[in-house]
This record gives sequence, structure tokens and C-alpha cells, in this order.
Amino acid sequence: MKIFFNIILALIIFTTSMNAEEGHEGHDHGAHGGEGFYGHLELNIFADKITSVSSDGKYEELYSHSHAELGYGFGESWSINSNTKLEGGPDGDAHAHGGYATPAGKDHGIDDHMLVLETLQLNYDSDNFSGYIGKFNPVVGFNYHNFPGMYGYQVIEAYQIKEKIGFGGILKNDTGYYGNHKLNLSTFFADTGPFSDSLFFERGHNSKEDSGVSNTEDFSSYAISYSGSNLSMFNNFFMEGLSYRFGFAEQAAGINDATDNSKYSASLMHKQDLSNDLTSKFIFERMHIDNKAGEAAHNRSHTTGGFGLYNKEWSFGTTYTYTDNDADEADEGHNGKVFQASIGYNIAPGMEINFGYKSQDLDDKENERLGINFKLSQGF
Repeated sequence: MKIFFNIILALIIFTTSMNAEEGHEGHDHGAHGGEGFYGHLELNIFADKITSVSSDGKYEELYSHSHAELGYGFGESWSINSNTKLEGGPDGDAHAHGGYATPAGKDHGIDDHMLVLETLQLNYDSDNFSGYIGKFNPVVGFNYHNFPGMYGYQVIEAYQIKEKIGFGGILKNDTGYYGNHKLNLSTFFADTGPFSDSLFFERGHNSKEDSGVSNTEDFSSYAISYSGSNLSMFNNFFMEGLSYRFGFAEQAAGINDATDNSKYSASLMHKQDLSNDLTSKFIFERMHIDNKAGEAAHNRSHTTGGFGLYNKEWSFGTTYTYTDNDADEADEGHNGKVFQASIGYNIAPGMEINFGYKSQDLDDKENERLGINFKLSQGF
């Protein structure tokens, strides 16, 4: 089939240009204290077969969730960092700033993808403080890479705040026995500069007149979060493997929005080595959104629980998300649920294949899919 031929072609191109290395769950570029270039490249391709859909017809999808994180360290704690993404998405996601580019209800492939400069920021890092300025993703909940399963990132990424212009700082407190804790504060507005557009699929240049929350060209939006890990004070395996984050964000109304948008989150994760070869992960996040997209009468909350199990080359991951809608308009008040699970195998260092299933009933769109995911990654 043409969709699988495209996958093989993309894999050949990628594997001939780089050697694979371990994958990632997000990076702390503050760890780079020297001079020179560093980065992480990841090719992440999905091939899905829609097996059940509320609309007529079944179809196939080929899409990417790939990125290149590149940075340069100047020494003396200063660095510049970027993240460029080649982004498509499963059916139902819209052509939007920070979103996917996907036609609905038909076969589609790599020709409808966006190449997006998602972040470009100048960083300062020391033992007790980090600062950043530029284009970045404000932090409220967990990074979507933390959620297990090949489709686990999708619901989480859809509600995260992305592609903002501003600045922020992180206060760090390493208490040793009582764990490592960070307070992250930032202020921002939506990107309206030249990098708000994309290549390949052109989503269009963003401007203040397009409205949308935080699209104000002033620092009236902000985010704050408090996180911690390595909690050893109770001398038991549960606390030592626990990490958490509590967050809040206020995004100011754009010129055509009815009101501001607020987000509140509580996130917990526990990782435990059950044996020399077996590791488990439990994760929970609740994200409550007041005035979704600046609509005065539309609140929404997402509650996600997940579990991962990792044994040598094998992995298993699953998540379930329940979405509670509170809207005055009947067509927006439908509650939703998304379940996904996958089994993965590391073919070689940095080269992984996953087989997964996803069932979605969200925003009046229902479908079930079976899919294959190829992932290759390299850090340097």
C-alpha cells in the first residue's frame, strides 16, 4: 500500500543520515555547561488504519510527530536552544497555530504536514536559578512525552500552551533528603512574528487581529507551576519514585474573545525499578480549563490516568482520559473519553517499533484505530 511505502522511504532516508541513540522524555538544556553544539533528533512516524468511524468510510493515515532540538552553549551558563517540529496529526485535529494540519475522513500522508519553529530561546542556568527569554512553551502540567503508550502524547499536547513570546525564570531548591523542587514563572503573549507561520502546509501568519487567548502583544498572560521529585524523607520506595507538578495559567482575552482563559493542573507520576530489568510507571494528571478558547460559557476538564511497564527491549503503555464539558450550547456539552494502549520493542539502540490501539469519543468525533509507530532518535 502507498501509505506503508511512504513509511519505508522515510525510514531509509533517516537511517542513512544518522546513527540511532536512546530516546527521550524531554531535556534539561541547563545541564549543558560547556561550549559548542548539542541536540536531539527524533523521527516519529505513525501509520494508522481507521477501523471504526462515525462518518462514512474507513481510511488510512500517515503522519509525523518528529522534532529536532538544537542548542549551542556559550559557556558561563549561557546557551541558546530551539525546537523545530515536523507535525501532522490524526483525523479530527484542526489546522491551527500550535495544532496539527489534517484533512478529515480520507486517506492522507506527509503532504499535509507543517514544519514549525516551536521554540527559540536564550537561556541562563545556575545551580539555584534559570532564566529564559524568546519563543517558548509555558509550563503548567507535565510534558506530554511523560505519558506512556504510542498515542499517549496526543490528548495532552492538544491542551498544552505552546508557541508564546515572553520571558520567565525558574527558582531551584535542592534540599537533598527532602527532594528537588522548582518554581517556574513566565509571562507571555502569542507569537505574531515571522515564525508564527509554517513551511510545507502554510497555516498562515498570526496577527493580533486574528484574536485568540494571549494574542494581545503585551505581557498580560502568565503561567506559574511548582514541581518536585526525589522525595526521600520517608525512606520508602513510593516517595522516592514520586514526582509532582501543580500549575496555573491565565491567558488574557484577545480583541474578539468574550473573556480570559484559565488553566489549573495537578500532576503526579511514580516510577519504580521492580527488578534489574523491569520498571513501572504510573501517571495522573487533571487539567481544568475555565472559558475554553475565551468562550464565557464553556469550561472543560481532562482527567488522565496512565500505566507503563518496561522490560529490557519490551514496553507496554496505556492511558485513559475522561473529558468533562460544561457548556451552555448543547452541541458543545458532550463529554468525551479516549483510551489507548500499545506494545513496543526496541529493535536497536534508539530504534523502536510500536503496535497500538486507540478508541476516541471526543468533541462529537468517534473512531477506533489500529496503528504502527516507528521511532528513531539520536542525541549529540
